[in-house]
Amino acid sequence: MRHMAALVPALVLGLAACQGPSGPGPGEAGEGDKRAAAAAPGTARIGDTADVGGTGSGAHLRITLRGHVDPAVGVRTARGAARGLAAPAARGPVHRPAEGTRWVGVDLAVVNVGGTAYEQPPAKAWIVDDRGRSHRAVPAGELTTGRPLPQGRLAVGEQRTGWLVFELPHDARPVRLHWASASAEHRWTLQAP
Repeated sequence: MRHMAALVPALVLGLAACQGPSGPGPGEAGEGDKRAAAAAPGTARIGDTADVGGTGSGAHLRITLRGHVDPAVGVRTARGAARGLAAPAARGPVHRPAEGTRWVGVDLAVVNVGGTAYEQPPAKAWIVDDRGRSHRAVPAGELTTGRPLPQGRLAVGEQRTGWLVFELPHDARPVRLHWASASAEHRWTLQAP
């Protein structure tokens, strides 16, 4: 009887080893695997989330790409054009795309899911176009689709939403959004499946 008691755990462990890992196999994705698939380079899509590690212990962000707009239009530029003005009537700098370019905006939600405040540096983000060229984020002010993504310190549990804007040539098509963190580079496709 003593031998049987020792044999049962060994059989259970042996069967578990033969079955391999549970869950979907390579190339398959279950309902609960959306976040894991999003963290793998080149697989994330609009609506997917990536977990981003910071430089300090316990510093973690969760970033969700909520959508994108092409072209993106600045509020002040749109108001000035609607009134037939060469320049909007409001004070302060007016941001416009350079000659021969347009803006592409991406809508992001960023939440601090770590155990400590996150010192968020300015976004290290860029868009890669269909020719493989990279385009960094540019200042654009408020868009007709919403406000810019606020930067700076995020308290534990704090969430921020907003837009990052990129300047692309008129003949370029946005393909991927890249976000670099201290620990990895995350990518979202901007193409329809």
